Amino acid sequence: GDLPVRFAPEGAVPGDRIVGIIQPGTGITIYPIQSPALQAFDDQPERWIDVRWDIDERTKERFPARISVTAINAPGSLADIAQVVASNDANIHTLSMVRTAPDFTEMLIDLEVWDLKHLNRLLSQLKDNSSVSDARRVNG
Repeated sequence: GDLPVRFAPEGAVPGDRIVGIIQPGTGITIYPIQSPALQAFDDQPERWIDVRWDIDERTKERFPARISVTAINAPGSLADIAQVVASNDANIHTLSMVRTAPDFTEMLIDLEVWDLKHLNRLLSQLKDNSSVSDARRVNG
């Protein structure tokens, strides 16, 4: 039968190079090839499986991606960030915030995006926003 497939916590999006790791008893977990988490499986080559994206261009499925945003700690900054995400037709799945300094708040955001181009466009627009000091993808 088919093994269940799930994404690693940091997600993977079409456009990423990906690899599958067989998880005994649970199925296959998909990681982007740049994930540091893959180092844990270096000595277990039998668990690695070649996978590739097989997506119908017409699909309206979004895929998980984790980003980190350093926001300027000011009224409205969260609303600004949410607006950039919404105006780019992405979705926030989960969000956590940690005050890292008096002037900055670190946000870990699990997004749902169409593909790598979509994610990169969103990151670029976040970086251009006056409420954002930095925005980058989190890998593992």
